Amino acid sequence: MRALVADDDDGVMLALELLFERSGITLVPARSPAEVRAQIEAGCDVDIALLDLNYERDTTSGQEGFSLLGWLRARHPRLPVLVMTAWASIEGAVEAMRRGAVNYVSKPWDNERLLALLREHGDPERAAAGAAAPAAGRAMRELYGLVQQVAFSDVPVLITGEHGVGKELLARAVHEKSGRKGRFVALNASALPEGTFESELFGHVRGAFTDAKSSRDGAFARADGGTLFLDEIADMPLSQQAKLLRVLQERVYQPVGSSTPCASSARIVSATNVSIESRVADGRFRADLLYRLNTIRLSVPPLRERLDEIAGLAAHFLAREAARHGLRVPRLEPEARALLESYSWPGNVRELEHTLQRGLLLSAQSGVLSSTHLGLPVDVPEARPSQRLTPEPNGHSATPATPPAAERPVQTLRATEEAAILDALRRFPNDRRAAARSLGLSRSAFYRRLAQYGLSARK
Repeated sequence: MRALVADDDDGVMLALELLFERSGITLVPARSPAEVRAQIEAGCDVDIALLDLNYERDTTSGQEGFSLLGWLRARHPRLPVLVMTAWASIEGAVEAMRRGAVNYVSKPWDNERLLALLREHGDPERAAAGAAAPAAGRAMRELYGLVQQVAFSDVPVLITGEHGVGKELLARAVHEKSGRKGRFVALNASALPEGTFESELFGHVRGAFTDAKSSRDGAFARADGGTLFLDEIADMPLSQQAKLLRVLQERVYQPVGSSTPCASSARIVSATNVSIESRVADGRFRADLLYRLNTIRLSVPPLRERLDEIAGLAAHFLAREAARHGLRVPRLEPEARALLESYSWPGNVRELEHTLQRGLLLSAQSGVLSSTHLGLPVDVPEARPSQRLTPEPNGHSATPATPPAAERPVQTLRATEEAAILDALRRFPNDRRAAARSLGLSRSAFYRRLAQYGLSARK
């Protein structure tokens, strides 16, 4: 692979040259946008471009990089472009991706992530095989690497993970990377009515039952030569599990009303958001069916364990939804970004996607997406015990009493931290950078705590 790298920092270029040399990537250097244009106009043959966004001293606007990116997209539209910047933010990433970049990396970069992105987008064979999920972090890159290893076989795959983590997306990746020529057919295994289960899976012939006015292919026939994805498999009724097990064992099925068996070449990929072993333990799922489905298991971690993906996913969703609705990509306020990164995301990627859809629409008029547009719940500070006053001998109330240690209310770590943040805000009412510095926090960490304690709107 040949990578055109544009950066005016000698240290950056040397580090990338050493990294690329160890990884079998040829670095084609350019020190300025002018050199990039000269290389491309001279017919330089490269597979991918890695561009810095800032070149002139003391500039952080990224306009030089955006201009160069626009020129490259117009002059060489099939060349994938990664952007690289030391002032990485969701806003910069969104703008770069809106203008045609395939992804971004921040300085200092993670070597594994950078190499994975270069290979994903710069290797024509890998690109043709289908890319991983947008902005995949370390955990998901490892998972997609495992998909790459097992996709070629026809053994069953079981995907586990919470609601909204992207199990069907992973199932589609298994299908796409398998090279199978048939279709990808998805069914919710827990929602198939008892009376139509066999017809849905195996099909039926004309006259097989009332209202069967014509023959109909079932899911196994439609997925022949492809992949049959059975979602929510752990909630399939026991009576239906026996029928599915027979097909998996014998690789044949019989349409309802037909006496002719049909061979099945569909690969089975199933998914569940609950512990399927617990279903086996309490007798609600057949152990022999689990053995048939569980040859390869892929476990998708929840989004709260993939915080390195939040920025990239937010950029991806905002850019996609803005293009879909014909809107400009909003500027994401720092407090909104901090809230995105501190929220626990019980609904995982699906909840993040819907949250950003909402935020985009509500911020369309102003062009600025704030934390209030996200509509995310924030923790309510715990109620403070009221202080008891000790009366003076003259009957007037005086200073708060100090109760014995056993009676003294415990000050939680949360309450202590919030009190320190409030004190810093009082001491530096117009300078949040100074407030953060007084607490020994970075600015981003300070904003995350403001969002966490519901202090974002306070001045």
